[in-house]
Amino acid sequence: MTPREQIIAVLRGEQPDIIPSYRECPMDVTVFDGLLPELTGDMVKDQLAFAKFFDNCVCDINVNGQGIGLTVEEISRTPDEYIYRFETGAVWRESYEPVFCREALSYPINSPEDALSFKMPDARLPGRFVRDELIAVVNAFHDAGYFVEADAMGAWYGTYYFLTSFENILMWMAVEPDAAHAVFDMTSKFSLDSARQLLEAGVDCIATASDLGSGNGLLFSRDMFAEYVLPWLRELACLCHSYGAYLHLHSHGHIEALMDDIVGAGVDIINPIGPSDHNDLNMFKKKWGDKITIYGGIDTKIHQMTDEQMAEHIRQVVQTGRVGGRFFPRTESGIPMMPLDKTRRYIELLQKERRHGYC
Repeated sequence: MTPREQIIAVLRGEQPDIIPSYRECPMDVTVFDGLLPELTGDMVKDQLAFAKFFDNCVCDINVNGQGIGLTVEEISRTPDEYIYRFETGAVWRESYEPVFCREALSYPINSPEDALSFKMPDARLPGRFVRDELIAVVNAFHDAGYFVEADAMGAWYGTYYFLTSFENILMWMAVEPDAAHAVFDMTSKFSLDSARQLLEAGVDCIATASDLGSGNGLLFSRDMFAEYVLPWLRELACLCHSYGAYLHLHSHGHIEALMDDIVGAGVDIINPIGPSDHNDLNMFKKKWGDKITIYGGIDTKIHQMTDEQMAEHIRQVVQTGRVGGRFFPRTESGIPMMPLDKTRRYIELLQKERRHGYC
């Protein structure tokens, strides 16, 4: 089977001989100097080399500016700080000392009146991406035998990242529903419009990120999820399925109370389902493992474990997840910063356990 065929088999409830790896990667702020393949500037070659290094079966279409998203303007950059503006007008700062930190400096929507009058950029504007180039990249990955995933804005994530503050949107959801619905309508439309274009280009799966909780619970009630987030999620799943594609939802948080709704909406893959958010992989597998593919499970804190502890943790996660199929093991947020020898050891241990297959 090709890597793409392995992934599709798992998503259909089948059990290939080897558990596929689905986009394992380092955390976005982790530097793996001397370990990762050197970039050549050719997106296809670089993505294939990256996939082979991690033994992944999936290529991501959104590397090096590919895909569809909001444009970004650099305001200033130093070795210690990067300040940039999204085309909505939201301004963010990233700082790197003493640790990585990302914070919003300003938003375009600061009142309910702003929410009702603001105009979201159009995801279908000419020039946002080059359609023929996008199709060529998708085809190149397919020709190489890989499953292709592309990112679309999460409706919840998009509200507090591109439009208004986290505090504003949570308050408006409770006491200014017209304003809250206006904001969600904008991010939902952008998400659906961009996903449609990616699906037209032939991608196999749309990935969307919207963290719905903290490690201790939800960010808002299940009723609010049903009112504001679920309609978008259901429509996005229907759109993906109409193209014969799949929907992958990334959500950190203790989301157990939302899983029936997420499964009912038609989501095909849920991640990261791991210990950092106090999500019990065994319980998730028993309750929903026949309806949705669970992706994740490996603790981001592996960098604090001894090699023996890390090996046992990976063994336990894969042993739990492999039962009944519909499972891809991966670190919760990407491989944390670790010594290179430990990183190599992690990759080897994961490959070893994946070879046992499903049961």
